Order: sequence, then C-alpha cells, then structure tokens
Amino acid sequence: MPTNTRDPKATCTLPTELFGYRLLADPRLNKGTAFTEEERTAFGLHGLLPPTVFNIDDQVRRRLQVLREFHTDLERYAFLRELQDTNEMLFYALLAQNVEELLPIVYTPTVGAGCKSFSRLFRKPRGLFLSVPHRDRIRDILANPLFDMTEVIVATDGERILGLGDQGAGGMGIPIGKLALYTACGGIDPATALPIFLDVGTDNEENLNDPLYIGWRHKRVRGAEYDSFIAEFIA
Repeated sequence: MPTNTRDPKATCTLPTELFGYRLLADPRLNKGTAFTEEERTAFGLHGLLPPTVFNIDDQVRRRLQVLREFHTDLERYAFLRELQDTNEMLFYALLAQNVEELLPIVYTPTVGAGCKSFSRLFRKPRGLFLSVPHRDRIRDILANPLFDMTEVIVATDGERILGLGDQGAGGMGIPIGKLALYTACGGIDPATALPIFLDVGTDNEENLNDPLYIGWRHKRVRGAEYDSFIAEFIA
C-alpha cells in the first residue's frame, strides 16, 4: 500500500489507497504543488498538477498574497474556509504562521459575518449536522467509523452566536472556527476534531424565509422535546 507524507517537514507517513484525483480531493491528504516527484509518480499525479514542486513555505506565501488582495474580511473568510476544505495542511500552515493577522478573520469578529452568510457560502460539508427530524439516526451517525479518531468536539445549537443571536445552521461557523484555532494554536490534530451542529430549528425569520437556508426550516423546539433530543445526542 502506498504512503503519503502529510507534512514535508515531518518524518511520519499516512497509509492511503487514494490515487490521482481522489487523493487531490481529500483535504487531509492533499498537498497540492508540494507533492514531490516521487509522490507524484507513486500516486499518479503527473499531469494533474503543474510540473514545478513547491515547498510549504512557498505555498503559504502565495496564498497570503492572494488573501491580502481581497477587499473585505468576509471575502478573506470565504477564501480561508475554501482552502481549509481543499488543503488542510496548507490552511493550518498559513494560519499558524500568521495568527495575529488571520485570527480576527478565522474567528471573531469576522466569523459573525461568516455565520450570517453561512448558507450562501456553503460549498462542502464539514463536521456533523444532527437534526430533530432525523433524531432516530443519531446513534447510527455517531457510530460511523469515520469518527473513530475523534477526541475533541465543539457543538452548538446556533441560538446564541456572539452578539448576533439565533443564527440557526449558520452557527456551525463557530465550532469550525474554534477548532481551527485549537489546531493552529494548540497543536490538536484536525483529524481528531469534530464540529457539530445540533439542528433544533430556528426562530430567525430571515432564515426561515430564505430559500437558500441549509438548516431545518422549523421554529426552534424547546422544553421536553429539546431536552430529549440533547439527551439522545449525549447518550
């Protein structure tokens, strides 16, 4: 079985059967132009990437230059979220090397605008979305082997997001942002971190009336029904 070096500066390797475009589509293993000549041969990447091999520092400089050319912090936030969903190694290297500049974009205050625009910006699922209509599937979802490595979770029901109040599914931006900082600043392996949104509905009328809203379009459940759903999650 071939192995893929996750970090050019690290000595460990990760076993994988992914090959070609499938490998490039995996954000945890994709290294983009940092794949070496040997790795490109082993994983069938020749022709799928530009011929020049760059190291991680070169990649960070390129992404930072592009990020600084955007006009608004929300654009920068969207750019970083897309990078996280396509090349985690580069995302965390960029964040770790530029924490002072990027922390206000990845988390407060820009994450608030990101939460409000979450449905519009949504491109690729990250973490878990557990909803009341599918509460009978929670145990099966959590039993998925994909989550066997999970050691750290951040969960929200989206009701009290910073000073913005009820953001419904947009609240998922908070667990994603917090866990990104835990990795960049605390060294937590992102493969062991899982953001979770507990979808119990929303009282945000703007979301309820938005045809692009990705969450459960229902008034927020409360009382015994809410408690029962949370109990099912933590059981």
